[in-house]
Amino acid sequence: MRNKILTRRALLRKLFSKEILENYQTDPLFQKYSRKIFNGRRTLASTNISNQNTLSELDRVNPVTSGLNPYTGAWTDRQAIHLLKRTGFGFKKSDLDTISNLSMMEAVDLILNIDATVPLPPINNYELDEPDENSLPYGEDWTTDAFITNGTGNTTDRKRMTSLTSWMTNLAISQDISIREKMVLFWYHFIPVDFDFIKASSNQYISGNTARVCYLYIKNLRDLSGGNFKTLIRSIATQPAMMYYLNNQANTNTAPDENFAREIMELFTLGKGPNSQYTQADVIEAAKVLTGWRVQNLNTSIPTTEFVVNKHDDSAKQFSAFFDNTLISNSGVQELDDFIDMIFAKSEVVSQYICRRLYRFFVYYDIDPYIETNVIEPLAQHFVANNWEILPVLDKLFKSQHFYDMANRGVYIKSPLDLFIGFIRTMNIETNVSDPTNYNAQYYIWQRLDDLLADMEQSMGSIPNVAGWQAFYQNPSFHEYWINSNTIQKRFAYLSYIFYGITFTHNGLTIKIKADTLAFVQQFPNATCIDPNLLVDECVKYLLPIDLSTEQKNDIKIQNLLTGQATDYYWTQAWNNYTQDPTNETYKLAVTTRLNGLFLTIIQLAEFQLM
Repeated sequence: MRNKILTRRALLRKLFSKEILENYQTDPLFQKYSRKIFNGRRTLASTNISNQNTLSELDRVNPVTSGLNPYTGAWTDRQAIHLLKRTGFGFKKSDLDTISNLSMMEAVDLILNIDATVPLPPINNYELDEPDENSLPYGEDWTTDAFITNGTGNTTDRKRMTSLTSWMTNLAISQDISIREKMVLFWYHFIPVDFDFIKASSNQYISGNTARVCYLYIKNLRDLSGGNFKTLIRSIATQPAMMYYLNNQANTNTAPDENFAREIMELFTLGKGPNSQYTQADVIEAAKVLTGWRVQNLNTSIPTTEFVVNKHDDSAKQFSAFFDNTLISNSGVQELDDFIDMIFAKSEVVSQYICRRLYRFFVYYDIDPYIETNVIEPLAQHFVANNWEILPVLDKLFKSQHFYDMANRGVYIKSPLDLFIGFIRTMNIETNVSDPTNYNAQYYIWQRLDDLLADMEQSMGSIPNVAGWQAFYQNPSFHEYWINSNTIQKRFAYLSYIFYGITFTHNGLTIKIKADTLAFVQQFPNATCIDPNLLVDECVKYLLPIDLSTEQKNDIKIQNLLTGQATDYYWTQAWNNYTQDPTNETYKLAVTTRLNGLFLTIIQLAEFQLM
């Protein structure tokens, strides 16, 4: 007999579903609203279907017909949670409470309000493990502390790189309600540098100063996270980290290097779609334009990239008909700006390419002809009309009918950051040590959490290649790249560990990363907690992107809150006993055991992997 071939979704369900839910693995709502792709999107000719349980996985009941008109539908917790999950890593109940009291328009305005707050920089947390080679005191900012002699500071620099990625992990965990951290991730994956790759460079002074260079790159992305796209591209062109990563540091008139010249067009601005028709000759000419830029002050407190005339190709650079036969004459430092102006003059190509990347990051990967015409193209026109400012584009998208279309909810596999950090945030799990001055222990905790992300194939400062993470760009699988035989086990296992507690001990302090399900449900009104039906409803709403059927929720309730009994009284009485005498350990154990079972059952569902 031939082996049965399972789709990724079927495999996900088999791995994550408990026996009790086997009869409900084909959820009509999930079938109705999930969007699938197989050699292009297939939709049914008619929406008048008598038996939706017969739909194949390649069919979707209703074609998506929503566009960028302002959303005027219901503004409930479901819509608010969808917005919060797509614009941040998970969400806290306090975030939901905040925007639920606003209109949809006001909620988006709040989320897009990126203030000028600059977080405290990473510090010497490593002193107790490895003395700083520059004798920088414990607890001091290392981001401006340079190693001035070539070949020195290599050991400390590696410690600082770990300090940096730990710091970045904490910024994701401790984010505010704004979109800043999600935008930093978007820009980092879209215009990436790999920290270890830069470390491996043979350039002068890099061995002791890689962490500082990488910090400046991330700081630049943070500073411009909600700013002007053209300004961002101009800034990264001379960022020291990018100079090393794509080798423009070695680009000279005697040996032009095409690496950065190619990627700034193919990956960062124009893309490689059918409308992007730059040529190999354009890449060669662009490389000449970009010659002569050098990181000059790497061994000082503030590295800079400067133009070195004798390293620059002073010939005239002739571009193809795609660029309107533009000729960039020898003008030294001005040539870089002329080159970027020339790229952005192809405004339709650039704007549509960036809007597709934004769409695939914040909405969904499948862009069919309808989406292209009714979402991407008008969004791109809005981008150009707003002089390459990114926030107006996000504003239009997040306030649109299309963004809140049910077809775009519960269909996107979470990245490890969305899954793991999002769960930590939603469950209000404490990741700070009891002594805030014990930097060694605190950074160790953040480092270990980033190690878990790395096991799931997404971690801070580590990128598979210059194109970023495959899940956000690689046709045809896109987000399915997050799921493979290695990561599928860890995605579930690490969440399960949190229910039992992951204990870390370092430098005399112990912290247990543990979900407190009792504290979580106590955020809800007592009338919700005492009623097992309402409680299951509320937990499903917080943890799953789409609702479950009544039968599924009833089975979950019976298995967990009622411990297999038939009537709701078994939970109600247990909850009453606890609330009337919360110091009674027997009463407390009776409710916490059932709540832990409830949450574990929910996170085992395939839907929990989606957003």
